[in-house]
Amino acid sequence: MMIQMSEFLGDREQQILVAVVCEYISTADPVGSRTIARKYGFGISPATIRNIMADLEEMGFLAQPHTSAGRIPTDKGLRFYVNHLDSARRSVEEGNFVNIEEALQAEPEFGTFMQKVTALLSALSHQAGMVLTPNLKNLVCRHIDFVKLSNFQVLVIFISDTGIVQKRVIRFDEDIAQDTLDKVSRLVTEDLMGLSVASIRTKLVRMLETEKTQFDQLFARAVKLSQEFFAKELDDSEPSELYVGGTLNMLNQPEFADLEKMKLLFRTFEEKRLLIRILDKCIEEEDQERVKVIIGDENIAADVKDLSFVISSYKYGDRALGVVGIVGPKRMDYTQIIPIVDHTAKALSRLLIDRMEM
Repeated sequence: MMIQMSEFLGDREQQILVAVVCEYISTADPVGSRTIARKYGFGISPATIRNIMADLEEMGFLAQPHTSAGRIPTDKGLRFYVNHLDSARRSVEEGNFVNIEEALQAEPEFGTFMQKVTALLSALSHQAGMVLTPNLKNLVCRHIDFVKLSNFQVLVIFISDTGIVQKRVIRFDEDIAQDTLDKVSRLVTEDLMGLSVASIRTKLVRMLETEKTQFDQLFARAVKLSQEFFAKELDDSEPSELYVGGTLNMLNQPEFADLEKMKLLFRTFEEKRLLIRILDKCIEEEDQERVKVIIGDENIAADVKDLSFVISSYKYGDRALGVVGIVGPKRMDYTQIIPIVDHTAKALSRLLIDRMEM
């Protein structure tokens, strides 16, 4: 494995640090100087390696959990390792890349589509996979349909430019025939197509204030029906939806053998709000081209300090829509996980364009 050189650590210190990280990722056990000397060579004695490891501990890159034990990388040591991995990270097998796109292309329903993404991420990484869906207010309108269900109930179907579908039943204070609703659909789609949902709400307010709303009954119905749908769907209390798959993979990790840690872990996955906050920050990042790695204490909450997140936004054109990612112990194999997340985000972006053009 190649690591770029840093001015902060000498070559020998970097080699020893990387060896400790690699060994710890592989075994989950504290790493001793004799193990490094035996497996990695370097042409120096265990005593010299032990001294270098002591120096790395003093600088905060390694820690010694017990006096008689070897050392493990700290969050700072793992961050150094991740930051200095070169572009020759281990690639996921090309066949797996093909399988991702083939599996997802065959699924037209959006919810199942996202569940499949998490399942694929989990299967490839042996960790937990996550997908944060786009928030409705960030979507752009392609079409709106109004379908009569009963005398005073209408099903509103919102279709975004990326093929994402949102549905909601609303009650209306008058009975409207389906042929009138069809005209309303065409009128609304013509006026709102190409606008983001946030922009639509602003435009509907202006439309409601025009004289046309007072004198054109069809136009007034179109505006009021649309407002009923968008006023509710833009409520910030309804965030993006988070799909999580493969959480049982965590049970195989020695880090979570402790019962209390395991309870905290599964409570975090069940409640999801904290995970959504972490993933939302990825969309807010200015540099959305790269995969983002969040290690341990770098997380915004103490509840997930034993976890690392490898996440990337997926896009429609230049617009970030949502986030895909893998979460696991800090001791995950970043050389494998980073390209998995990178490829999946790019594949999902391509597939959303394909769905739009279908």
